[in-house]
Amino acid sequence: MWTKAHRARHDARLKEVVSAYAVQEIAGWLERADPPRSERRTPILPVVGAIAWHLRVGGPWRALPPGSPPWRTVYGWFRRWLDLGLFDAVLRAVARLRRRAAGRRPGPSLAIIDTQAVECISVRGPRGYDAAKKVLGRKRVALVDAEGHLLAVAVVPAAVQDRDTLPALDAGKACWPSLREAVYDGAFTADRCREWSNLHGMRHRVVERDPGQKGFVVLERRWVVERSFAWLTHWGGLLRDRAGRLDVSAARIAFAAILSGVEALLNPMPVHNANK
Repeated sequence: MWTKAHRARHDARLKEVVSAYAVQEIAGWLERADPPRSERRTPILPVVGAIAWHLRVGGPWRALPPGSPPWRTVYGWFRRWLDLGLFDAVLRAVARLRRRAAGRRPGPSLAIIDTQAVECISVRGPRGYDAAKKVLGRKRVALVDAEGHLLAVAVVPAAVQDRDTLPALDAGKACWPSLREAVYDGAFTADRCREWSNLHGMRHRVVERDPGQKGFVVLERRWVVERSFAWLTHWGGLLRDRAGRLDVSAARIAFAAILSGVEALLNPMPVHNANK
């Protein structure tokens, strides 16, 4: 139910303040994880703010607004944190905090996996053609929990079949040993998909649409990951893939999920009391 509390949460002035505090929190985490080695280094806060602006608005790195650090400096820090694995580490930390805030255990037991094919701009790097979606670009592979919090993400060329994308999540799944069951759609019915789930200690469950159903149908657990993909459309820099490297593309998604998660912790959704 949409109430005045929900409306106040989306006030433009409040969202601007929340976004600023979220950038400060993320900058503090990154600075503690990668302390500065020189007093002359560029401050971390404006670098993180420039990355957030770049992903929200879109466009090339060279199009950062006036007052931002040089784009080569911003991208250099982005690549450094990517190589250190900080984005994945912070993504996992934010997911645990959001689960605690929702009254759940930090370690999830249920995983939902799906892919999303997106177009790719004319940049160097691997890409492919998804004949089913008729998309020339890349395919995002997401692993989320029951709440839709992003646990791991990978990017592969769009030509890769869904059933062959699971190995891209090997590193991400290894960081969540508590997962015991994985939910997929009908594209993951191959034996190799079941073998991948068994290899990582998870039950393999496929949720398919009833052939007799017509029109839009909400599938059990499957709608959660679709909502997570829909959240990415709020970021102008993620509407199309702009990165030349697959790991950079995945890191951009991870940073957007981190920033969205911190904002949700700072400005939580109002709890509806069903007893009233």
